[in-house]
Amino acid sequence: MKINPEVKEKVLAAANSLLAEGIESPTNDQVRERMGGGSLSHISPVMREWRESRKSEVVAALEMPVDLRRAIESSVGQVWTAASKLASTAVETVRAEADSAIEAATAERDEALTEVARLEDRLAQLKKASDEKDLTISRGREDLDKARSQGAQLASENAALASRLEDREAQIGGLRSELKEAREDSKQLQAELVDIARRAGSA
Repeated sequence: MKINPEVKEKVLAAANSLLAEGIESPTNDQVRERMGGGSLSHISPVMREWRESRKSEVVAALEMPVDLRRAIESSVGQVWTAASKLASTAVETVRAEADSAIEAATAERDEALTEVARLEDRLAQLKKASDEKDLTISRGREDLDKARSQGAQLASENAALASRLEDREAQIGGLRSELKEAREDSKQLQAELVDIARRAGSA
């Protein structure tokens, strides 16, 4: 399996750092812990190569002065320590920036949720007002329909009363005509009675 060069460098640096601290045969787990995490499937093959190369280095170290070997190991450890500090500083910077971005995004989300809640409340108020207006209009239409129905009924009753009134007026006219005729007949009868009475008195 091909290992990413950056991962390989980190594994080797961690192994050399442990070696500089006096751990002659660092384990894969120790290397992963020193790296701050990682996959053993990546660490194992790199450590296998490192151990093979260490065998050659040990042979060379046997011929190397102790002071020189210690100086080299100490230098490697110092380099790793410095690199670790730089990496830690970079991680903290990134983490701080991420926390700041998350905080800003959270504030924006809370503000948006507040605005949504306000708009939903306003929409509910408008809907309630609209429902009340619809109910008022519906009741107004019902009242108007009732008034129209009552008006039509009154118009019908008025027409019926007008017709009855015309009938009564026609009847009254007939009665008046009959009364006039009766009066004329009565006058004629009275005249005839007077005439009869006179004739009877002169006989």
